[in-house]
Amino acid sequence: MSIAQFLAMQSWFSFSAVMDIVAAEWRLTPSQSGLIISVFHLGYVVAVIFFSWFLNRVNARYVIGTGALIAGVSGLFFVLVAKGFYSALILRLITGIGLAGIYVPGMRLIADIFLPQKRGRAMGVYVGSLVVGSGFSLFVSGLFVQKFGWQGVILMTAFAALIAAFIAYRLPYQSKTKTTLSISKALLKRIFTRKHLLVNAAYGGHCFELYGMWAWIGPFLIYVFALHGFNEASIQLGNILGSLVIMIGGLATYYGGLISDNIGRLKTINIFITISILCSLLTGWMYAFPIWVLILLVFIYGFAIIADSPVYNTVLTEISDPDTVSLALGVQSVIGFSFTVISPYVFGLFLEWFHWSAAFAVLGIVALLTPLSTFLLRRVVGAF
Repeated sequence: MSIAQFLAMQSWFSFSAVMDIVAAEWRLTPSQSGLIISVFHLGYVVAVIFFSWFLNRVNARYVIGTGALIAGVSGLFFVLVAKGFYSALILRLITGIGLAGIYVPGMRLIADIFLPQKRGRAMGVYVGSLVVGSGFSLFVSGLFVQKFGWQGVILMTAFAALIAAFIAYRLPYQSKTKTTLSISKALLKRIFTRKHLLVNAAYGGHCFELYGMWAWIGPFLIYVFALHGFNEASIQLGNILGSLVIMIGGLATYYGGLISDNIGRLKTINIFITISILCSLLTGWMYAFPIWVLILLVFIYGFAIIADSPVYNTVLTEISDPDTVSLALGVQSVIGFSFTVISPYVFGLFLEWFHWSAAFAVLGIVALLTPLSTFLLRRVVGAF
């Protein structure tokens, strides 16, 4: 399941991986580039509730496989059809719709398969496959974009998603709980309790910061390497380093889940969100510092910003009734990823209006919603 997700999620940042080249070729502004990234998340948000609801009625492998197939085909069409801003918007929207069928169904299977005392670690491994897969597209770009162009990079990620679809259709796992829950006022009350809303608000602040940073860390590092005189090598170095900054999250999510199993969920969230907010406030100012200082900071940033991610999902599975877990996770994804619809675009606007420092800082400011929400949640559920 994690292998399939690793392959499919290479389509997540496939546009970000080639954004500098495509933006120059199509004459896109930073805000237009940000909007193309954001509309991908819009597609994800629109589709995730449908896939979560559908999961209660069919084998999860069909949901995951179909999502990967949609993502792969849309990537192929991006290379064959996309000629500018509007065609890119439509095709990235479709890619987001496809990837919505992968992450939440997989989380539901994790919740069914693993007992609570091991669920944090298991969720960490699963989320880690998303992280490494997402970052891998930047790594592929750094290695191959000079030789095969941006089209070659997008094709590689599209074929990876198609392989993921084949693997997913053959998964042996299936959700234990099959229900025919219909949407009703009583059901909504069970998944929109105060504690659910606070967990999801915390997740929203986390997602705004995380996906704004992930979408723009590659272009930022390309800018820094060019500023320090690397010139033609800046695209390769920036994308490879950016991919490593994202992929370090594969370790971070495992250890974040492990730590939460031992010291508690909310304490783990508060530790890592504090570190990542500080990094958001500092990173945009560091472009003129010695490059080794910036590299050290962005690796700390990359680790801290994702380490708490599986914890929000784990908390939700533990406060929800078993028959509502799929829908509750879907609602959490919609709320969290609604923040990601705007964060890359807001980042691009602040970059266009001001500079990198303001663009990164706005991520940290919005992320303050997370510690505020966990403070209020602790008052509702106590130590957790």
